[in-house]
Amino acid sequence: WRSAVTPKDFSTIHSDYAFFEAHSTEARRDAEGYLSGLRRFDQEPTLDWLDFGCGDGAFTGKLLTMLRPSPQRLRLSLVEPDTDYRESALVHLQSFTGHTIAAWPILPEQAIRQYDLALANHVLYYVPELRLAVQQIAQSLKPTGSFFTAMAGRENALMHLWTASFEILGKALPYHSSEDLEQILGELALPYRKWPVDYVIRFDDSEQNRLHLLRFVFADHFDDDHRSQLLGLLEPYRLGREIVIETSHAQYQI
Repeated sequence: WRSAVTPKDFSTIHSDYAFFEAHSTEARRDAEGYLSGLRRFDQEPTLDWLDFGCGDGAFTGKLLTMLRPSPQRLRLSLVEPDTDYRESALVHLQSFTGHTIAAWPILPEQAIRQYDLALANHVLYYVPELRLAVQQIAQSLKPTGSFFTAMAGRENALMHLWTASFEILGKALPYHSSEDLEQILGELALPYRKWPVDYVIRFDDSEQNRLHLLRFVFADHFDDDHRSQLLGLLEPYRLGREIVIETSHAQYQI
């Protein structure tokens, strides 16, 4: 598989992604949600960890701070197509491990049965071919390994924004959903468990702040010709002087 992790270009929306992270409880709630499943690795002599779509490493750093594995036990491998994010993740995460971190823009084909744990946190929306990505990540696991991922379904508020906005733009939705993931897991006969994660997005209502969120959600698909219509998609979430979005997604252990 030689595709990049994502067709969504994050390189131009770093500040918008930072805005989302600063005004959302999603990362904290995701870290809490993964924690019980990750605890099963506490007694393993080594922990080979694949972070597929690691971003700048902040989320994995949050998880590792909570888990506190011995640096000598932990070996990290990162997949991140954004060069700036990948380099930031290497710096951010090196203190958690006593080994040199491997990092690539795509997962090498020879990564077979190498990992105890694979994490793809809110990444699988963007892979060009979801079935191939799931297959490759699953094949990268040791026989006793687990693949953890988080993904929103069609009932998620941001998924509603995607659906409505691409109708406005006259384009087909280019991203995957949790329903797509579950269909593929069934086709591949990969057993999984699933649980919900609730979170809140809250920020002062202004055009600039609405644009931050919309540019994070749409990236290079954002179209200034439809700016007023896209800004209007957030009107149902206006609560006084704030935008408040209460929603949820699913986490999976595969």
